[in-house]
Amino acid sequence: MSGGRGPGYEQRLARERETFAGQVEVHGNLPESAHHWSARHMLPKLQALGVPGIGELITGEIGARAQRLDRDVVVLSLGSGNGDQELGWLRTLAESGLHNVRLRLLELNPDMQARAEASARKQGVADRVELITADFNTWRADAAHDVVVGFQALHHVLDLEHLYGQIRDGLDPDGVLVVHDMIGRNGHRRWPEALEVVDRIWATLPARLRRNALTGEVDDRFVDIDCAADGFEGIRAQDVLPVLLEYLHPSLFLPYANVIDPFVDRIYGPNLDLADPADVQLLEHLGDLDDTLVDLGIVSPTHLTALFHPVPRPLRVHGSRTPERSVRDTRVVDPAGRVSFRPGGNPGERLVRGAGLVTGRMNGVEHDDWAGPSAEFPLLTTAAVEAVELRTYLPDDSADHGSVTIAVDGEPVAKADVGPGLVEQVVPVRIAAHRQVRFSLDADWSITAGSGADRRTLSYILVGLRLLER
Repeated sequence: MSGGRGPGYEQRLARERETFAGQVEVHGNLPESAHHWSARHMLPKLQALGVPGIGELITGEIGARAQRLDRDVVVLSLGSGNGDQELGWLRTLAESGLHNVRLRLLELNPDMQARAEASARKQGVADRVELITADFNTWRADAAHDVVVGFQALHHVLDLEHLYGQIRDGLDPDGVLVVHDMIGRNGHRRWPEALEVVDRIWATLPARLRRNALTGEVDDRFVDIDCAADGFEGIRAQDVLPVLLEYLHPSLFLPYANVIDPFVDRIYGPNLDLADPADVQLLEHLGDLDDTLVDLGIVSPTHLTALFHPVPRPLRVHGSRTPERSVRDTRVVDPAGRVSFRPGGNPGERLVRGAGLVTGRMNGVEHDDWAGPSAEFPLLTTAAVEAVELRTYLPDDSADHGSVTIAVDGEPVAKADVGPGLVEQVVPVRIAAHRQVRFSLDADWSITAGSGADRRTLSYILVGLRLLER
């Protein structure tokens, strides 16, 4: 294992490097529908708080410090990619006569760092730019920072507690963390109450608005993709805000969006034609509905633009969208009475699919999907179940493996063999529809991890469990 982060950690890192290695345009390529929605439903809220736009928020925080300090202002950009935005900040500040700014670009991908370095040299500011090629989850602050910028980066972080601790410890007492990021459900999936709204809207849309840009197919049902399945995209998105509030204090706080997301993203957003008045009207209705649902607290926001500091400061918020109301309390059922999930617990909603929902904390399954000798979780069946498709993984060189007993309410009902590599098998398990049960998996062997501080007693990786309908 890698520092206690799980056996799949290196594979996720490799996937992250591969995904972004060739991306020259990272933050662009959004459909016109996204820009239209943002201009009508996000920017006015930010402007009401005294900020013209996201770029002005960042350069304003840097510039204010550059004006009053008789030294270089040190700016750390998290997940800086190709450095395009950051070099743009330097240009904007230089045009205002502010040249005492030094950029530190923290980025995992060496290909992107190479592009950032080439751009800095071409623009003649290489002496103002420092490249730090490192992993968020292990990086340690080695300098004092006046401004830290997290621009669509925090939702890629697995060890948020480590990163936030480093940011806090490295920030100047008068420093600021500028956040523009995703704070919705892990993997950017919809929470149940939001998914119901999206599904209801989906059923009213013509086929042309349901075309999937990735597959080219028309999706009869909204496809709620788990973007964190094999990489770091949205890996702990739902923890970005609540954990951050434990480390730093907000002074400007604008949370927004939820139900609107699928209709203006890169998959379905291009379907809306802004030259068509009917499409524009639909987009306006969706934006108004989204704002209303967030303001009423029926859904929680999935985006955040904010400023955070090492010490408390006066707080500016939009309306009633306070930090407290923006954190989804997933320890209880959602306002409409359906099942919810605990953000600090284990990802049962990701691992368990098919004719059932995990209705509480999964005990015995770690955050990295390693299962202990005994794993148990509460399960609510949504249809009659006739079998369970169990997918497990063990490293090919693992000498310890054996069988897993499946039990329902403490009664053994089936047994599955688990061996090295990825094992997929279907075992007969019958459970009546709409029944709340205690579902458990008991292995007859264990592995004691021995890497660093990781001394967990484990058995196998639970890749997935699908409940098959009768």
